[in-house]
Amino acid sequence: MERKFSKTISSLDDVFLFLEEFFSTANIDPGSAYAISLAVEEFFTNMVKYSPESNRDITVRARRNGDAALVALVDEDVEPYDVSGAGTVDTTLPLEERKVGGLGIFLSKELMDDVSYEYAGRTSTITLTKKLET
Repeated sequence: MERKFSKTISSLDDVFLFLEEFFSTANIDPGSAYAISLAVEEFFTNMVKYSPESNRDITVRARRNGDAALVALVDEDVEPYDVSGAGTVDTTLPLEERKVGGLGIFLSKELMDDVSYEYAGRTSTITLTKKLET
């Protein structure tokens, strides 16, 4: 499945509806569906907030591949930003000692089994892979 969404935070409702359709069609378990939705929200929001130089739609592709769900977010005409290489967050530190930022990406990467990044021709693609419960 594939759909394009306006590059605005207000598109998230439509993104979630698209994901629900995918989860239902592909028979994705509720726990995996929740984790995927959370990660997609984080990365979609980051594309909107941190790549404002492009007003092109963001493409979301979703498919089931055996015992895994794969969701790709594609952002065109943007500068590179490799979220897969984002550092870890020390969640053991008291809040007042933590750096601001990075927690959403960290949590999303923890929820997914793989987060990969590709950049070619001014197009960023983040692919999320989640192994499904059987």
